[in-house]
Formats: sequence, C-alpha cells, structure tokens
Amino acid sequence: MSLQNFLVSAVIKYKQKANMKLSPEHRFNRSRKFMSLNRSKVPPSICVKPDIIAGVNVEWVMPYELVDDVLANVCIYFHGGAYVFGGMNSHRDMAVYLAKKANIKMLMVDYRLAPEHPFPAAQVDAMAVYKGLINKGMSAQKMVMAGDSAGGNLALCTLQDIRDQNLALPRACFFFSPWLDLSHSNQSFNDNAEKDVILNKQILDEAVAMYAPQSQCDDAKISPILASVDNLPSALIIASSLEVLVEDAKSLHEKILLKGGQSKYLQWKNTPHAFPVLTRLLPEARKALDKTAEFINIVL
Repeated sequence: MSLQNFLVSAVIKYKQKANMKLSPEHRFNRSRKFMSLNRSKVPPSICVKPDIIAGVNVEWVMPYELVDDVLANVCIYFHGGAYVFGGMNSHRDMAVYLAKKANIKMLMVDYRLAPEHPFPAAQVDAMAVYKGLINKGMSAQKMVMAGDSAGGNLALCTLQDIRDQNLALPRACFFFSPWLDLSHSNQSFNDNAEKDVILNKQILDEAVAMYAPQSQCDDAKISPILASVDNLPSALIIASSLEVLVEDAKSLHEKILLKGGQSKYLQWKNTPHAFPVLTRLLPEARKALDKTAEFINIVL
C-alpha cells in the first residue's frame, strides 16, 4: 500500500463515519454537492469540449491532435455515483489521464440522475448516445464502452441492449468496481463491511430506493449480472479486494469466461472502491489506468 493510499483511505473513512450519522436526506445532499465540485486539472495538451448527442449532454476529453481526427478511437464512459451522484467534474481527471495514455477520445456521458430521473432514464440516455454515434457514421469497431460503479452497471446494461437489438457491438469494454447486483446479497457485503471506506449496504440501499423505487432488484435490467453475458466484447475488470462490490466484479469475470467470452480480471489490495477514478491522488489509480490503456491499445 502506498503512503498516499493509506492517508487518503484514512481521511475517507473518517469523513464517511461522520457522514453516516446524518439523516439520509442530509447525507444525500451533502454527497451530491461534494461530487459536483470541480477539482479537475486539465493540462494544455488536452481538449475538453462539451457537446450534445441525441439530446444528451456529453463531454469530449481528448488530446488536441485528435480533435479533428474522425477516425480516432473513442471510449464511451459512464461515470459512477450510485445513479444519484457524480458527473463530468468528478471523473474528468481520470478521463484526462486515460485520453492521454491511450491516445483516445474519451466521451463522458452526463446521463440523467435519480431521484429526479429514476430508472430507466439513464439507460435511455446511454442507448441514445450510442445510436447517435452509429447514426453519425462512427464504426463500432473503433469504440470501447466503460464505466465505474453505477457506470459499470450502465455500461453492461447498454452492451446487453445493443446485443439484444442486433446492433454492432463496441470492440471492447472495461469496468472499474462495477455495481451489478442491486439486491446486495453477495458475501462481500458481509466480509468487507468494515473494510470498505466508501460504500456500505445502507448507502447503496438508499440509492436503489431513489433509482428504481417501482422496480425489483431481481430485474435483469436493473441488476445486469442476472442477464445473459453471451457474445459480449472482450472485457477488462478492475476491483479492490476490500470493497463490498468485489464479488460483483468477480462474478462478471467468471460468467463471461463460463460462456466462452474473453475477460481479464485485475484485483488490487487495500484500495478504495473505484480507485482508478482517484487519478491525481493515488499511484495505484495511475497504475490501474496504465493497465487499462494497455488493454485499449491491444484490442483496438
């Protein structure tokens, strides 16, 4: 464990302990405000360009030399935040690092959030963006689809919808700490209850109640690990050994392999949930993104 990881994890754990003493409403408002703050640092070599695709707000993060390159590879990325938090500001540093390292255009999708826009609003936005790119003539073979936490859920749901609608699938996909079983019945919720410094069952149960209040967690559209993973593109899955969602990540990897697909699973020790997003703070995050860039360069 790096010194940075030790310190960051200690600070997060301290703040989260205080956070859990708040009412659910106060905790939600506080967390949403925190996740919306812009702390990103964009180097001069990277272009950040807001855009709208099929009525959905998006943000392009890319090296300036790729701005006018219509044949450049694209990563469609869905941010995490339990479907109720997060956005472009919370994930821009990660997008900047990966855009530069993999020499790719990162397309960050600002999908609608619950509780204002519950299920299936996010999935509608995700499919609209993908179809919008295809309709503009972009080749699916030049695309990668990805996401962390709830964004990993959204990425998998979208891939399954693309497959089921007989559309051309992206070339590959990757997931950071995906949240795939919203029933929260995995053993890791017990094993890592005191080890995960960011998430716990209470926080995620509260998010589910806002995201899908009229739906059941055993619906495969909400818990995509329950749906078929047949014929999905090559996958990279990264998770932490200490997070409550580690079994979600492992289960996806194992299911893909069982169905004859291609998947690579990388597990880090003693890191927070969705740690690759903490790009500027953790050397472990940068190493994970380096591995992700290697994966992208191999598959595209």
